[in-house]
Amino acid sequence: MEKTVKESIHKMTSHLQLISGYLEMKDYTKALGKTRETIKEMHALETSLAGLAKVGMTVPHDGAVVVPHGSTVVSHEDVNVDVDRDEVRAVEKKEVLAGHGSDNPKTK
Repeated sequence: MEKTVKESIHKMTSHLQLISGYLEMKDYTKALGKTRETIKEMHALETSLAGLAKVGMTVPHDGAVVVPHGSTVVSHEDVNVDVDRDEVRAVEKKEVLAGHGSDNPKTK
């Protein structure tokens, strides 16, 4: 998700530079078209950031994650989805590799 956000920001930055260039050349039709693309990209970015704000979290170095009672805590290596080594993410039970989640007791 973070990669998508960064790509979106790079696209918008590029679009803004193009819009500025079109305005300098007084090509208002192209500037308007690129502005519309940029607005669509901004809406997509808003959706992505809203998703990150809901589920995204960071863990301080040497910190801890507090989870609800009854949750199972597993390593990034114990799931069948892409989770970076320094990423914290909630996954569904079906995404935990067989035998791995049961090795770690649920929180009390």
